[in-house]
Formats: sequence, C-alpha cells, structure tokens
Amino acid sequence: LSGVRDVRDDILDASRGSFISQSFEFAPKWVGSDLTFGRYFGQYFHYIPLSEPSEIPWSGGVRKSRLVYAGGVRVGLADAFGEQVVVPSERFFAGGGSSIRGFEQDTIGPRNLIGDPSGGEAVFILNNELRFPLYSIFDGVGFVDVGNVYRRIKDFNPFDVRSSAGFGLRIRTPYFLLRADYGLKLDREPDESRGAFFFSIGQAF
Repeated sequence: LSGVRDVRDDILDASRGSFISQSFEFAPKWVGSDLTFGRYFGQYFHYIPLSEPSEIPWSGGVRKSRLVYAGGVRVGLADAFGEQVVVPSERFFAGGGSSIRGFEQDTIGPRNLIGDPSGGEAVFILNNELRFPLYSIFDGVGFVDVGNVYRRIKDFNPFDVRSSAGFGLRIRTPYFLLRADYGLKLDREPDESRGAFFFSIGQAF
C-alpha cells in the first residue's frame, strides 16, 4: 500500500513545491507468506525559492529561482512477526550521495561479523541544503545531513545520529544537471575516512 503527492516544479531540479510518499507492506502468515513482517517507509521533501525567478541556462526560456532552500526527512520502520527476523532485503541502509553525504554508500549503522553493513530495522535521515547561483551555468550548494540506521526498532532515537556537512557544485548542461558533492564527517571515528566525494545527475533530492 503506497501513496504519493508530488507538486515539485521539476523532478530533477526542484526550486519550489513539495514531495511526500508513504508506503506500508504487510506480509502475515495467513496469506501464505514465508517471511512474515510489516514495513513502513515515509519521506517528505520541501523546496522554498529565496529569490525572484530568472532564466535558467540552456532551458529555452524557463524561469525559476536558483537560490533555494531544500529540506527533507525520511523515516523507516520494519519488524518481523513471531521468531523471525527481518531479512536483509527488507532492512534499511543509509549513507551515500542522496542520503547522508560524507559517508560512503550504505556504510552507516550495524555491521555483520566480517565488518560489512548489515542494515537495520529502523532508519532516520534529515537533509538540509542551500542552493545558490555562482556564475553562468554553475551553481553552488552547502548542506548538512544527519541520520542513522538502528539495529532494532526499539533502538530508534532521532537524537542518536551521525552527521556530515559539505559543499557541492552544480553544472547546468543543455541536457541535464551534473552534480558533484563532498561531504565531511562531523563525528568521525578513528578508523573512518574524513569524508567522501559523490558525482551524479540531478540534485541530491
């Protein structure tokens, strides 16, 4: 069961509007499911223009603000029924270019016996980003991302988080928006890298 409300002005480069989605999965034994569990995931993003619209390079006259505040929150919860455990494919992961920048892909949270990320039954991610024009086709971004992955639902705590901050560059080509971000860990542990680079197409969220 899922629902989506999308009123953004641009899917890949929103400058105003919002996006909200909610999904719930329920797999009880009485419907014949071998893996019995419930799973919820919700996300909300909001975009606020902070300047008057101006013409966007290569857009054929499209006008919108390039000074934008963008924020988002994501929450996920999963639980297995009876003596079962949530299988890895239904667990949550965090870290990466569209999640908590500064941490490599899916590296936040619990790990297994050999040190690989194992995911968790709960996730919390909070993103804040300021986008601003630099020159011509170039835009800059400053961001702060926080969040965590929790082994069990009972461990969920929005104040127990990892955090990163950083900056990014956006290049507006005739066909798509190029993105480069560098996130710096604000709570780096002794065996961790200082941060991480990410390259992709479109805004981070």
